[in-house]
Amino acid sequence: MQDNAFETLEKKVLDAVHRIQELKTENEKISSEKTRLEAQLTELKDENIRAQRALEESRSKAALVVQMEDKRRLIEEKVGDLLEKLDSIE
Repeated sequence: MQDNAFETLEKKVLDAVHRIQELKTENEKISSEKTRLEAQLTELKDENIRAQRALEESRSKAALVVQMEDKRRLIEEKVGDLLEKLDSIE
């Protein structure tokens, strides 16, 4: 009977050791995946920052284009007025 209890205990210990080894392997895989995902997240954050900067630059340029277009219209109006005055003088 004692041999049977010892065998049962030995089996349970071996099963536990095997399970611990499985869990260690799984933990290593998870840790590796976590490291990979953290690196990917860092890359994505950097890409997002670059995209935000590009967007800000584009918006700034668009605002400058609008200003320049407004100035061009104003100049056209003034030139048109001056041409009308010139035509009326002749």
